[in-house]
Amino acid sequence: MRPYRLLVVSHVAEIGGAERGIIRKLGSLDRTLFEPSFACPFEGPLTRELAEIGVQVHTGYPSKELLNIRRSSLGDNRLLMLKYPVAFLSSIIRLARLIRSGGYDVVLADSAKADIYATLAGRLARRPVAWHIHDIYKEPTFSRLNLWMLRTLASCFTARIVSVSEAAKEAMVALGVSGQKIQTVYNGIDMELLERTREPSEVRAELGIEPDAPVAGMVGRLVDWKGPDYFIRAAARVAESIPQARFLLVGAATFGEESYLDGLKSLCRELGMEDRVIFTGFRRDVLDLMKAMDVVVHASIEPEPFGQVLLEAMAAGRPTVATTGGGVSEIIDDGVTGLLVPPADAGALAGAIASILKDRGKAVEMGEAGRHKVVESFTVSGMSRGLERELLKALGDER
Repeated sequence: MRPYRLLVVSHVAEIGGAERGIIRKLGSLDRTLFEPSFACPFEGPLTRELAEIGVQVHTGYPSKELLNIRRSSLGDNRLLMLKYPVAFLSSIIRLARLIRSGGYDVVLADSAKADIYATLAGRLARRPVAWHIHDIYKEPTFSRLNLWMLRTLASCFTARIVSVSEAAKEAMVALGVSGQKIQTVYNGIDMELLERTREPSEVRAELGIEPDAPVAGMVGRLVDWKGPDYFIRAAARVAESIPQARFLLVGAATFGEESYLDGLKSLCRELGMEDRVIFTGFRRDVLDLMKAMDVVVHASIEPEPFGQVLLEAMAAGRPTVATTGGGVSEIIDDGVTGLLVPPADAGALAGAIASILKDRGKAVEMGEAGRHKVVESFTVSGMSRGLERELLKALGDER
């Protein structure tokens, strides 16, 4: 029997934690069961990495025009109000044609926006649709209209929903979607990737950091809800008691929001931290950079659906400091693999970071505990096998 043809649909081409998860899950799918392809609006770091692992990529789904309209405020602009439904319907029809002409057997929507247009396209093409949700669907992150659409589509037109955490699943159930069609499958990481990382001393030298300097870092796209400004404010407090400490911000601003990065650099100057905070920009060698840190910080001010960065830090044997909310507590054991603090509290964040940087023995113990938990509970094979089971259910395959 030939493998099922799987089309994964997303509205992003940049790389963040969720997108690194896409690369890992598609790279480790059983190709005797599923032959994966990927559809997104345009080329980017994600599409290039997927192509490197043999995943066929289709760009132009949905159209850039539709995404640009969605970024705009429609307001009283009648032209945009007329163009939006036309662009929306056109994108759905084009994607449905791709599904049918490509001979795809099942569609997997892999981002919040894709949940909407990929589901409608799959319905039009008469193919089963599954969701892999990486968001917590509730107000105020999503509007009431979006939540109504998501609930309706999830309840009426999706065959299966895979959530990255129990927190994400509970939000869907609270929205009114039956829990019977939702299964939590935790993201995983391939521990063999760590065997190919560079020595921390080499990475530090590249960044101009002294070999023995305490280093705290934050990894992820530079967007406001991830809390990079709180990390910088916390770093300024840590520097008061540990002046030799250095701080890394690994990641780039989201497309079209480069001014936010300028604001963060301005904040560093205001706090006198421009010589202590290093902005690396987008990096493919995230695990290398994590191993060069003494503690990895997660500073989100909104509930995090999962926290792929935390998983990677634990796999690298590094302790974590993370804000509570969402699926974070499903990953971090407070006081064992890391420390949990309230969101939007730079003082608490600074205290936790400093306590780890000042206690090397504590840092090593937490790092080892985190690595053990990843090996036991968050493997990439476990993630892929779980996803395969749910896709087979969507197809009505009872094997």
